[in-house]
Amino acid sequence: MSPITLAIEIVLAVMLAACLFFFWRLDQKLQALRSGQDGALRAAAELAQATAQAEAAVRAMRSTAQDAGRDLQARINDARATADRLGLGAGRMRSSADAGAVRGRM
Repeated sequence: MSPITLAIEIVLAVMLAACLFFFWRLDQKLQALRSGQDGALRAAAELAQATAQAEAAVRAMRSTAQDAGRDLQARINDARATADRLGLGAGRMRSSADAGAVRGRM
C-alpha cells in the first residue's frame, strides 16, 4: 500500500466516523422530537376531552337556567295575579270606605 492510498483510507475512515457520529446525534434528536410530538398529541387529546366536558357543562347550565327562568316567570305571574286580586280587594274596600264616609257626611 502506498502512503497516498493509506492517507486517503484514513481520511475516509475519519469522515465515516464523523458521519456515524452525526447520524447518531440526528437519531437522538428525532427520537426526542417524536416523544415531544407524542406529548403534544396527548395534550391535544386532553384538551379536546376538556373542551367536550366544558361544552356539556355549559349545556347543563343553560338547561338549568332555562328551567329556573320558567320557574321564576311562573312565580312572577302568580305574584302579579295575587297583587291584582289584592289591589281589586283594596279598591273595593276604599270604595266602601269612601261610600261610608260620604253617607256619614250626609
